[in-house]
Amino acid sequence: MSYDAVFVSDVHLGTTRCNVKKFSKFLKKIKTKKLVLVGDIIDVYCMEKYNTHWKKEHTECVHQILNLTKKGVEVVYIPGNHEGMLRRYCMFDHKNFSMQEEYVYKTKNGDKYLCTHGDQHSEFSSGSWKQLIFNKGYELITPMSLFLEKIFRFSLVYALKNTVRGKKYINQYENDLANYCRQKGGYKGIIVGHIHHANMRKIDGIEYMCCGDFVDTCSAIVEKNGAFQLMRY
Repeated sequence: MSYDAVFVSDVHLGTTRCNVKKFSKFLKKIKTKKLVLVGDIIDVYCMEKYNTHWKKEHTECVHQILNLTKKGVEVVYIPGNHEGMLRRYCMFDHKNFSMQEEYVYKTKNGDKYLCTHGDQHSEFSSGSWKQLIFNKGYELITPMSLFLEKIFRFSLVYALKNTVRGKKYINQYENDLANYCRQKGGYKGIIVGHIHHANMRKIDGIEYMCCGDFVDTCSAIVEKNGAFQLMRY
């Protein structure tokens, strides 16, 4: 099926936690007029801090994205907190590729949706002590979760997200981003990443959508004729 737009976030190329096989397959299969990369596509932070290795397969994914632009697909790149140093290059625009801190997506119906990574607009924002603790915990848990899922088909990350504290964190983030969108004004909804929790819900009149990730969930948001769907791959 061909889409008007596809939104994806939190791929974390450059790390072992990136599900590069599924992301590569996803890029080969998608048919869209526009691809919006909603942050943390390349994990510059982990590569610098933990010396994680960039593999040939990761380069191939970058080439696939660039090849989409050559085929006429408009690609919008919104840097996330794991590639925060790229934010200085926002407003870069060349042919079908642009880099923006936030992006306004407009459907054929005229509805406007604010696209932002999300790390800067919550009490769990980048730089806060809560986000620091969350990042450290996630970095420790993810390799263990991937191992358990491979051997026992048990996701530790999924289990922790479904604890009382995990649900509270997710709900707070979703409400913070919906409030941010409401305060900006003029938008029907907001499309984000950052939290690695794929979801679509309405919060006090604002359509909140999170792409998920290509680490655990392997999901994306797709849109055609004003209708949005959460797809898992």
